[in-house]
Amino acid sequence: MKEQVLVIGGAGYLGSVLVERLLEKQYPVKIFDNFIYGKRSVEKYYGNSSVEITEGDIRNIETVNKAVNGAGSVILLAAVVGDPASALRPDQTVETNYLASHMIASACKLKGINRFIYASTCSVYGIGNKILDESAPLNPVSLYAKTKISSEQSILQLVDSNFAPAIMRMSTLYGFSPRMRFDLVVNTMTMTAFTENKINVYGGEQWRPLLHVKDAAESYIKLLEADINDIRGKIYNVGSEEQNYKIKKVSEIIGRSLSEVSGKEVPVKIEKTNTDERDYRVSFKKIQEELGFNINHTIDEAAKEIYTNLNSGIIGDPKQKVYYNHYFDASEDLIG
Repeated sequence: MKEQVLVIGGAGYLGSVLVERLLEKQYPVKIFDNFIYGKRSVEKYYGNSSVEITEGDIRNIETVNKAVNGAGSVILLAAVVGDPASALRPDQTVETNYLASHMIASACKLKGINRFIYASTCSVYGIGNKILDESAPLNPVSLYAKTKISSEQSILQLVDSNFAPAIMRMSTLYGFSPRMRFDLVVNTMTMTAFTENKINVYGGEQWRPLLHVKDAAESYIKLLEADINDIRGKIYNVGSEEQNYKIKKVSEIIGRSLSEVSGKEVPVKIEKTNTDERDYRVSFKKIQEELGFNINHTIDEAAKEIYTNLNSGIIGDPKQKVYYNHYFDASEDLIG
């Protein structure tokens, strides 16, 4: 019998995909979430004896202390995610992304839950003119990235012979999820191709490491099943070097893919103005060599799946607030 995995943020964009994968691997799962973007992604688990669902805010010490009970390992995904959301709610961002993260890790250590996996971001690199590995200088350009760096540091200070946290610096995710987002670059471009028959690009020369949400979920399985002594106190960039792309190139890939699906040309409109300062390429050799992590999904595949789901009505109105993190709004959760 496998030990229960607590996924904090298990109803979110990555969390809902990860929970599906954990259940496929026969892990009992506890989902802990504040459901700020609705409960539609977890409704299918009601009555499932392998899934425990707990609602709460990770800033609440009492709630967190109870939630970690019984878990064999903990994966912390929950956060105020993304630069726009963090800029709009700076106090909540510090409380959630830094203070609560340290408290959760400390609670796990005290309760003897030794495998703790923390979701950070490649945004900590900010701006860089070479391919950046885990030892590269950090250059955050947003509050979101700064809180993630602070959390990494505070969590790694807890490492000892028993407690073995690991840090996952995630690439920019894309792809279809039960808790869909349209504020991620690939998903946004695909959505505007569907709703406006065009793709908007701002700048276009900036680099981003990209990763399908299904591959992202698989990376957590890799850490969950690795020898705990091999990952103790480690930081991993999560992604693949072949998916380090200039944003302009991403638009070209999606434009070609969706022209095939729709049967009509999808033009790309490039604006020279770019309000997003981030520009970085990342090395993923460490996770590939140490854990054997490789990707299986592509932008082309994801764009076609999202477009097909939009066309079929599986997704309602993609411009509803629930599909954008910075609104913190679940009132129009129509994903079906």
